[in-house]
Amino acid sequence: MYSAKVHQLRPVKPTIKLMERVARVIAISSGKGGVGKSSVSLNLAIELSRQKHKVCIFDADTNLANINIMTGLSPDFTLQDFLTANKPLQDIMLQGPGGINIIPAASGFMDFVHYDPLQQEKLINLLQQLEKQFDYILIDTAAGINETVLSFIKAAPETIITITSEPTSLTDAFSLLKVLKQQGFNQPIQVLVNRVPSYQVAKEVLTRFSAALKKYLNMKITAPGYVLDDKNVSRSVMLQTPFILKYPETPASLCIKSFASKIINSKRSKVSHLSDYLTEQKELNQEVLVSAIEKNVDKQPWLNSVLDVIQTAPFEESEQLIALLSKHWLDRLESETTDKKYLNSDGYKAAIRFASKLKL
Repeated sequence: MYSAKVHQLRPVKPTIKLMERVARVIAISSGKGGVGKSSVSLNLAIELSRQKHKVCIFDADTNLANINIMTGLSPDFTLQDFLTANKPLQDIMLQGPGGINIIPAASGFMDFVHYDPLQQEKLINLLQQLEKQFDYILIDTAAGINETVLSFIKAAPETIITITSEPTSLTDAFSLLKVLKQQGFNQPIQVLVNRVPSYQVAKEVLTRFSAALKKYLNMKITAPGYVLDDKNVSRSVMLQTPFILKYPETPASLCIKSFASKIINSKRSKVSHLSDYLTEQKELNQEVLVSAIEKNVDKQPWLNSVLDVIQTAPFEESEQLIALLSKHWLDRLESETTDKKYLNSDGYKAAIRFASKLKL
């Protein structure tokens, strides 16, 4: 009779796959300046850090640099130095108060089409590093409505719009959301009412604002918090110390603490990478450029010659090819300037503007 030998098997330990950290990216914006947007960004970041989260502020308000003013920090380098001067991330990142980190952005950061491919890749790699390194990335955008602000809001999975009870603040915030709506924006919007005398006033402002958005834009918002008007806020600005650190039990600080807790406990809208958005924009811009060239090849026969040169040129000589094309183009413009034949034509003016970029 066959006798089977029983072997004792060692228990197999289950493989535990650790989830990769993906930062929660939140754009904080406003329809107009002077509503306390940067103050909210800074103090919210510090409170999130106090509650054991790694936080980075991406200071995209390049015109005013309020974050630097409110913290007393003076950056030696910005994102521009990372992109063009090969400064490492640790050189441009500032150690801020309350354990937060700050990235001082460069002017024109989101004018992505104007960066060369190498800078695009460096920028995407930087954002991928930040997304793996932090739990929260708060983007403090500039105030108002422009392409840079709109791009940041569209890139972030979540957005907080800061308003006050002033009619101009409400009107400008409405205009910002209207433009976003017209551009197909459909991501979650949170609204924070700042500098209100009481909860009742905050509730009334949000009710009116929400009703207007629903009626005219068919847009819904959530309002997880408000910040009470507090004289200690302006005092802290003068001292260049965030109010949540200087006056932790003041009314404004308690409101920020409550708001931060609600954000932490809320379900994130989706897991999305800021770097993914920029990669998509890069690919889209390339597709648009190729499409435009293809449409014009038949209409502009000279393009065939240029494209033939590009198709047959050795890869290792690509840099020399581009440099040579640029040089001949600039030489032609200089000769045309001397001739003065085309000085007043729109095409010549456009060529001059493009040439100024080639010389940078």
